[in-house]
Amino acid sequence: MVALHHAVALISRPSVTPEDGGCQAYLDTVLQPLGFVRQRLDAGGVTNSCYPRPGARLGTLAFAGHTDVVPTGPLAAWPHDPFSATVADGILHGRGAQDMKGAIACWVAAVALLLEQGVALPTLQLLITSDEEGESIDGTIRLVAWLQAHHALPDAVVVGEPSSFQHVGDIVRRGRRGVVQGKITFLGRQGHSAYPQDADNAIHRAVPVLARIAAIDWGQPASGFPATSCQITNLTAGTGAINVIPGSCTAVIDLRYNPANDYEGIVAAIAACCAEVKVDLKLEHTAQAFVTPEGPFLQLIADAIDRCAAIVTRPDTGGGTSDGRFFAAAGVPVVELGLTNGTIHQIGEQVAVAELAQLTAIYADIMHHFGVK
Repeated sequence: MVALHHAVALISRPSVTPEDGGCQAYLDTVLQPLGFVRQRLDAGGVTNSCYPRPGARLGTLAFAGHTDVVPTGPLAAWPHDPFSATVADGILHGRGAQDMKGAIACWVAAVALLLEQGVALPTLQLLITSDEEGESIDGTIRLVAWLQAHHALPDAVVVGEPSSFQHVGDIVRRGRRGVVQGKITFLGRQGHSAYPQDADNAIHRAVPVLARIAAIDWGQPASGFPATSCQITNLTAGTGAINVIPGSCTAVIDLRYNPANDYEGIVAAIAACCAEVKVDLKLEHTAQAFVTPEGPFLQLIADAIDRCAAIVTRPDTGGGTSDGRFFAAAGVPVVELGLTNGTIHQIGEQVAVAELAQLTAIYADIMHHFGVK
């Protein structure tokens, strides 16, 4: 099975973010005979590659993914070495099996299958980074900028994130919430706890403000999106001494917003909650919300899943964020479609070999019908 062969080859190359571990060089050896030419776009210690292939039909379809993986955690806890790519009882074990070396392998296998069958294909692009699981500042965003500069943006992108839940294709991501993150430092005056009149307890300042922030009504979410959620994820203060009133207290905020909200409105709402106290407010817009509207591309994806898996897929916008946001910001329709995600980032990450065959068939169907009237 071609997809399994490629998945094993990729997983067996350790590539903890931002390392690529030679994965993209391996892809080059596989793709060259299929008519692809690699363009290296490395930046900041990150390995980036654009592999284009001219097509015989109008339209350009891209597949975007990443070869970097998250750290393994304690090796002794794994049933198999995370980079051995062990296959046992129909299961492929290893870091990246689901997220997302398996999906990359399926896409490459699908291209090879269609070319073997003599199918005329549109122009194809494989866009791969080793900076998705890390900072995401030198990865896909660099690829998109290069494509824009060379007037080579694709007409649509499939991102190989593990979108599926119970069966391959049962869920596709058509959008994601945006992300606002940052810190609020409440400023008081340090002092002895026996003399509170001579101090200003920063924690006492922070608690009611944070309660107001947690209770903000962000309004009705945009259609098809989860509600905006603001979580206070860390709170630090004090010197460690039990009898010292803290002079500062810092809260860390992680806010996931739907397109009914925007960055400026979010900052204004949080700032209003802080208006009566002295604070240092530092918020950053780390990811833009996006959505791919109903239309031919979403229908093409749904039809391919129906033909290959007999599943009526559910378009969804849940989860965290992904590199799909960089394509959406450039005006390119994006859909995330990949393997199931039950073990992503976990010790013992694995995927059923049968899923690789299923996803390969769906990817091949999408490419086969893309741009066909």
